[in-house]
Amino acid sequence: MNQVVYVAAIGGKHFYKLAKTCGAPTLEIDGIRMHRTKDTTPEKDSSDKLKLLGLDHGRVLDTCMGLGYTAIQAKDNGAEYVLSFEYEPNVIRIAQLNPWSMDLFNENNIHNVLGDSFHLVDALPCNHFDYIIHDPPRHGSAGHLYGLAFYQKLAQVIKPYGKMFHYTGEPRSRYRRVNIQKGIIERLARAGFKDIEYEPLVMGITCTRDTV
Repeated sequence: MNQVVYVAAIGGKHFYKLAKTCGAPTLEIDGIRMHRTKDTTPEKDSSDKLKLLGLDHGRVLDTCMGLGYTAIQAKDNGAEYVLSFEYEPNVIRIAQLNPWSMDLFNENNIHNVLGDSFHLVDALPCNHFDYIIHDPPRHGSAGHLYGLAFYQKLAQVIKPYGKMFHYTGEPRSRYRRVNIQKGIIERLARAGFKDIEYEPLVMGITCTRDTV
């Protein structure tokens, strides 16, 4: 891998940084890392998420691109193509400077779109994707991506029996008995997903689109 330029960018009210880890760099926004890095690396974190889904083919929707490691891993695993959304222009600029993210811009079967996933999914065909990777920012900064309305939109564009991974993290779990996963699971079920399981190793939820 080519030498990484560790960059920082200020955009609006946010501070962005490409930060060192034991593996691929991670993205920090306002000091918060966008990947799990304790006892793992960003690239292994992405790989572990996709292994839970058994992703080895098909069409993939990546709702929150970040540095693109999950989209790239999906491509490497055999995805037909990956459609990846990113809301923040500064994140895309940093990804363009990160050698580990180059396949995002060089591979014909990875397509990047700038914009808010909540609105962009409205333009997608129904029953189109085999897999969805939903790895949103924290609830406090992107609450609409944790709501029933968005989950219903995702249920429309994924095929029956299609599988989704939804990263939730464990915010405030050290300090309060706050179980955001419970609310997410309830809303996913209402939106039309089944076989909903929380996976503590990757701090996220797997589920399958129901046929009804």
